[in-house]
Amino acid sequence: MMTLQARFRLPCAVTVSLCAVAVLLAPAWTVAQAPQAATPTAAPAGAPAVATPTAPAAPAAVAATPTPVAAAGSAETVSARPPASAGAAAPRCRPGLQPLILQSDKVRWSISPCLGGMQSATLLDPQFQVPGRTAPPGAPDWAKAQLTGRSLDLVETWDARWDPFREVLLRAQVAGTVTDVRTGAVVADSVRELADREPVWGVARATAEEVVLVWPDPARLRSPLYLGKTWRVAGPNQPYSLDLRVTAVNLSAGPAELVVAHDVTTWQRPDAETGGIAALFGAPPDLKGTAFQLGDSARHLDSHSLPDAELADRAAVGLPGWLGTESRYFLLASAPVDGFAANNDVRMQSTAAGVLVSRMTLAPATLQAGAGQCVPAWLAATAAPVCAQEVGKHAQSWRYALYTGPKDHDRLAAFGHQAVQALDFGWFGAIALPMLFVLHFGHQWTGSWPIAILLLTLLVKVLLWPITAKSMKSMKQMSRLKPELDKLRADHEARAKKLGKPADPQELNKATFELYRQHGVNPVGGCLPLLLQMPIYIALYRSINASVSLYNQPLFGWIGDMTQKDPYYVLPLVLGAVMFVQQKITPQAGGDPAQQKMMLYFMPVLFTVMMLGLPSGLTLYILINTVLSVAQTWAIQRGDTPAPAAAA
Repeated sequence: MMTLQARFRLPCAVTVSLCAVAVLLAPAWTVAQAPQAATPTAAPAGAPAVATPTAPAAPAAVAATPTPVAAAGSAETVSARPPASAGAAAPRCRPGLQPLILQSDKVRWSISPCLGGMQSATLLDPQFQVPGRTAPPGAPDWAKAQLTGRSLDLVETWDARWDPFREVLLRAQVAGTVTDVRTGAVVADSVRELADREPVWGVARATAEEVVLVWPDPARLRSPLYLGKTWRVAGPNQPYSLDLRVTAVNLSAGPAELVVAHDVTTWQRPDAETGGIAALFGAPPDLKGTAFQLGDSARHLDSHSLPDAELADRAAVGLPGWLGTESRYFLLASAPVDGFAANNDVRMQSTAAGVLVSRMTLAPATLQAGAGQCVPAWLAATAAPVCAQEVGKHAQSWRYALYTGPKDHDRLAAFGHQAVQALDFGWFGAIALPMLFVLHFGHQWTGSWPIAILLLTLLVKVLLWPITAKSMKSMKQMSRLKPELDKLRADHEARAKKLGKPADPQELNKATFELYRQHGVNPVGGCLPLLLQMPIYIALYRSINASVSLYNQPLFGWIGDMTQKDPYYVLPLVLGAVMFVQQKITPQAGGDPAQQKMMLYFMPVLFTVMMLGLPSGLTLYILINTVLSVAQTWAIQRGDTPAPAAAA
């Protein structure tokens, strides 16, 4: 059994601090220790077929993804078949087709007629003005232009097949062929066949507030089935949001059944740094990921963990509150609003090329025969009568609310749909969210993030003062017993040596506990209060490290972004010096003097190295907290000075 002396050989505060650092860096350590996923020879079950990013792929078709989907919850068969040419009659796709622009005072959205997705979502707030980014390998020249500006674009993909908020026609059982409007010639024997080689959506309407796209383009093609997408700016109260309505219309003489999937996508370099051992000495890497909210909780899987995740961890059946892709600070999300059945297949998937997909495969929809029936206004080009009000049962609509912006608690709460669960604080959310509120309040009151961090640290120190004071007094009591503990250990070893046998650790433990009992000292009294503070420290770390409010915000002087490390390492070095002072004045609870001297230098150096890569805002908090701890220790020791002994 380990002796009591060995158990308390390190100062209690040091031991707890090491445990706290280990927990704080647990996400980074998990990433560092996880095995590197091998590049799959085929996409995971249910993942769209993909072209490698080494060269720009030719425009893909609406269904350049899985062939007809199986029952919800089962694995789909992935089609690796390349899309056929759209033919000479089809207009050139990207970059030939210009995107359509919608804009609020916070975001400028580019809606692409090529496959009908979102080509870009550029944040206009000055906080999100950033330097140009390096183009990913294989990006075409026309796509590199969007990386040179200083406005942050949340859409990372450049291939239209992977634009977010794209509809995928997985199955279409409808009678009739698709013909050319001018010649009457048959272009495709079925709508499903056309989906494999026709990427272009027609533009039915384009205004400053609304864009309407139709597939196939009714100005060129006559089809028994059409899909329409209406994008509309949500309004001034939702500057990061769009309303999206997707409508399927059956114009055939018989019923139609179709299965549509809705994809939210992003891209992460397959060779992106996942942390490694260096992640122990800085913030965890900001990896892209997928997520969806279903029931009472949200599931999050980043690009590193997604390929190896079990199906049960990345898929579910139901109606999600939202699904999307994310990074540490930003979110692209679709929230189903109305028109949906309850049994939808929701899953997160990835491809070998680094594309991450959150997909909702909608439950099959059955449309009644629509020959001779009225149509929405966006199908006026078909020469069918336009409906004065609602379209009949030969049509089906699904409505989404889209969010493309920062992971700001107030913004997500205003968006609704339980989107605040995109803020992943782990087990400590109940503590982290109130602290994040205090941090924001401090900034609104003072206009300064450094002062807001100082006020938050002061508040935490005030709240924890009774616990900390009790801990320090307990450690002080133990340090006063050091001479008696040393004498007790020496007597124990001398007695054992005299008897010619090794020292008995059990006997030393018993004698040590008796000494503590006689002086009314609890040996764990110094550690337990510190352990109770650990959840608060971890919650502070999570809230500061993940707060988008600090993104691209200057600290002072040479630090232009609080979410990045100190470029000259001034704060970590100052922190190391202050920690040395803290170690020097902290009461020691006995133990080997040589070991205590080693810890006096080892702990400040260890923490300095660990802080080198952390965000400067977080390092500032730790520095302020350490300075206040030094002042607190000094004040407690002054107030606890024993009275001088009476003269003999």
